[in-house]
Amino acid sequence: MARVHGKDTDFSFDSVAMEGWVDSVTLNCSAPEADITAFGDAWQNSLVGKPTATLEISGAWDAAEGGPDETIFGELGLEAEEWDFEPGGGTGYDGFAIVTNYSITASVSDAVKFSASFKHNGGSAANDGAAPTRG
Repeated sequence: MARVHGKDTDFSFDSVAMEGWVDSVTLNCSAPEADITAFGDAWQNSLVGKPTATLEISGAWDAAEGGPDETIFGELGLEAEEWDFEPGGGTGYDGFAIVTNYSITASVSDAVKFSASFKHNGGSAANDGAAPTRG
């Protein structure tokens, strides 16, 4: 099994490559459970729900034109935009997502940082109900 190093990670949102700013990217895929236990059942029964995906990123804040601040802040409350995440710079995942959270942290003893959260909502187009593409 080949090991992949995070230094080669590629991440883009709204056609903006953010590798120069982002120092952490997490893709969470989950399928929540639904309780279908009937009154007479001796044990609890569950059924898998519809899967979802979220992305969490963080890195060095930059207000320059075309940077992460302009791109992410500019998409708050707007329609989904395309995202692409390649953990090792090769095989990756992509789709469309909305911005669900954007935070800027300015600590007096450190560089200004940002974090953002995205919720996947389309495979090949926004709101199409399709899963992220893996390839």
